[in-house]
Amino acid sequence: MRGWVRSSDPVGAFKSHQQTIKEWGNQHESALNRYSQWQKLPFEDWGYGQMVSPPCTAMVFVHQLHVADGFLQGTDLGIDRLETDMEAWRIVLSQAKTLTVKMLALQAINDDIAVASGLLAGSNFDGKYLGRVTKVLRPLDQGELSMRWPMQSELVAAAKTYETQLKTARAEELPVYTMVASALPLPMQRRLNDYAEYYDASYKAAGEGRYGSLPKWKDYIRFPASGVMDHLTNPIENIVGLEPLAPWDLYNGFVVDTDAHLRLASVQAWLRRGPADGDLATRIARAGQSLYDPYTGLPMLLNMKKGVLYSVGHDGKDQDADPQSDVVVEIPIGHTSAAPVKSSASSSKPR
Repeated sequence: MRGWVRSSDPVGAFKSHQQTIKEWGNQHESALNRYSQWQKLPFEDWGYGQMVSPPCTAMVFVHQLHVADGFLQGTDLGIDRLETDMEAWRIVLSQAKTLTVKMLALQAINDDIAVASGLLAGSNFDGKYLGRVTKVLRPLDQGELSMRWPMQSELVAAAKTYETQLKTARAEELPVYTMVASALPLPMQRRLNDYAEYYDASYKAAGEGRYGSLPKWKDYIRFPASGVMDHLTNPIENIVGLEPLAPWDLYNGFVVDTDAHLRLASVQAWLRRGPADGDLATRIARAGQSLYDPYTGLPMLLNMKKGVLYSVGHDGKDQDADPQSDVVVEIPIGHTSAAPVKSSASSSKPR
């Protein structure tokens, strides 16, 4: 399903595979009914500080099937389900207290953005749905962007499971120096304090929108080791071999990439509302700062040769609309004429 949902024309892909989707719908009817009921229930993440996770693969499949089946029954129902689904997952994103649930919500939201973006880019989009689609594509708010609770949950879980992880490491066949190090008193509290300091500094930087200058993992955690002192400072990970905790910048990047994806799709909707003529870069700049690239604070970039507009993504580098590094959507059909091959309303360099 993911390949169809993330294609350039998701609804077209659903229709091309409607027999398969209908068969899946019949096979998973009870799961689809439960999913529809779940969307109406209050949400609370019960996994804080625990090493547990929901059945993410099954939930993602049912979510995708729910939306796809709606569009097969008609555009009205498809848009209804897209609205309901997006709002349900945005609530989850805002209230998630664990990293797994936060990432699950991001995947579902990006699926829904891909469907909406495909509709907006296509030649058959019915303008009567523009207002409804635009509403669900609003940029993320501070609660949805925040990684504070999920990362705190990682710290709490690490403290609870430390002894178990250490016991497992000691039971494995390890080099002699590792066995000796693991038998010595280890600075567990210092390790947790270092992570807490790193997370707190990252939280403050992200809250100020400094996505291009988040604190460096290496400066706080000293892993992987680049010298003898790093082994002494962090023997738990560098010598004993316990898995490091989640790096803030990586997971925060997934969240902000989703915000960029929403803004790009909102720019597609903005272009749909205006005339198809005129300078495209100027029109994008006039969409307003709320729809600018969250990484640079500048208007979204254009690549007319590829027919796309894009954000530089969480690496902060312009990769010429490479979907592996940049966040990319197609320019709506009929709006691709009046612009140079590659442009933006101002410099594309990150701040």
